[in-house]
Amino acid sequence: MTTDTDKSTSGDSQPLTHDNRPMSETDPATKSRRGWWILGAVTLIAGAAVYGLIAASGGNGNEAGETTAALNTAEVVRTDLVDETTYQATLGRPEAAQLTAGLSGTVTSVPEAGTVIDPGDSLFSIDDSPVLLLDGEVPAYRDLQLGDTDVTLPAGVSGVVTWLPAEGAIFENGSVIARIDEAPIVVLQGDIPMYRTLRDGVEGPDVQQLEQALVDLGYDPDEDVTVDEEFTSVTESMVERWQEDLGIDETGRIAVGEVIFAPLPGQVLSYQTAVGAGVGPASPLLIVSGGSALSGPDVLQLEQALLLFGYEPGPIDGVYDLDTALAVAAWTGDIGHGQDGRLPVGSIVFHPGTLTSADILAPVGSAVGPSSPVITAAALETIVRMSLPAADQELLSVGTSVIIVMPDQTETPGTVTFVSTVAVGGGQGNPATFDVEIALDDPSVAAGLDEAPVDVRAVTETVENVLAVPVSALLALAEGGYAVELVEGGSTRLVAVDPGFFAGGQVEVTGDLEAGDIVATP
Repeated sequence: MTTDTDKSTSGDSQPLTHDNRPMSETDPATKSRRGWWILGAVTLIAGAAVYGLIAASGGNGNEAGETTAALNTAEVVRTDLVDETTYQATLGRPEAAQLTAGLSGTVTSVPEAGTVIDPGDSLFSIDDSPVLLLDGEVPAYRDLQLGDTDVTLPAGVSGVVTWLPAEGAIFENGSVIARIDEAPIVVLQGDIPMYRTLRDGVEGPDVQQLEQALVDLGYDPDEDVTVDEEFTSVTESMVERWQEDLGIDETGRIAVGEVIFAPLPGQVLSYQTAVGAGVGPASPLLIVSGGSALSGPDVLQLEQALLLFGYEPGPIDGVYDLDTALAVAAWTGDIGHGQDGRLPVGSIVFHPGTLTSADILAPVGSAVGPSSPVITAAALETIVRMSLPAADQELLSVGTSVIIVMPDQTETPGTVTFVSTVAVGGGQGNPATFDVEIALDDPSVAAGLDEAPVDVRAVTETVENVLAVPVSALLALAEGGYAVELVEGGSTRLVAVDPGFFAGGQVEVTGDLEAGDIVATP
């Protein structure tokens, strides 16, 4: 393997090509063959030396006779050739980033500078509610809760509200969503609103959704009910069993207002009335979330965090289902998060790994809005920082694997985690560069090192499964072209070859050669 001339990140120099032009002035094809001008000169000299050796031993240029004892040799190998570029870089910490409030309120707590904040810990508090750090790359950009649709549930009957559920409470099929004059108002799974009394002899799709909801709740243990659009005596008996468990009169029929049909599961978002208030059948009671489940990488990050904290969110699939909601409710309840099982925007911050706090931008008592910066914080682990010359912008991207050469010359792998899209510099004598950050695959190797110089080796080009010989074995023929001196027993002969990719002191060759052949090297 070979390296380019070290690429400086000092800002006033850049790597040079074989003809002393800045690398930025060369095209990729020139870079991938950057050794050939030098190679031609060297191999011509080497060829002349070998011809002299052949002539001295009586050879004619095709046979060298008994000369092998005076020659160094190397084996023709089939291998991969990898061309690399080396950059100067620095071990250090990522720059501290501003963390904003995410919601409006008053700052009630902030960490001291230098505080280590692990995932699950509080970054700061707004209105005495902690804003929690969770491990993740995707920012928290939306409320995380059950369902993607807000549904307003009406009271259904007239009376005085005597009980309401807690904000964030989770509704499932059969849940009591309120009590009016102490009578329970129940929510059942369904899309058709309750608009008439459901009783024996009634037919329609609203009957079918009632039967399905009660069957799902287990009120047809003997499977007597046919789930269809007909309210029969069998349906009536099922309703009576449900009413008995609910503690209300066993009438076998359901009046308007005793049941609210809604897409479930759902979660209480806000109240539209209060305990003690008088309501009518159409009065709005609660706003709940429902409909389709949220899904996406932010949900996946949340599920992974919950599992790490010891809560079971169900399948780790990026879908905010009932299991996920119950795990969130358990977690927020245990830590006193104050959000009643929901994670509105501003209540959590996704950021990779552990952070350490730096500057306090909004002291305790400050009034803040969603975009107000509160603190700055940086990742705890040491990273590699470097400046990538603009001419090499295509060589590194997020996810690229590189090799870090540490100050003691040991090597360790790393992965590019950030490449700026905005160049810095670019003026006369100040070549344009892009900021790059690289994570060490094993951060422990940087223990005790801070702002230490390192080298970064990145693969520029690769060819696979080619025949290769040392560059020194390649001879420039006086009549043109190239050859290698093939050693056969006690004699040698010249074999014409076409040189190709050059890297690591070896050159790709094609010709009348096989892996395992022996060639002379000066």
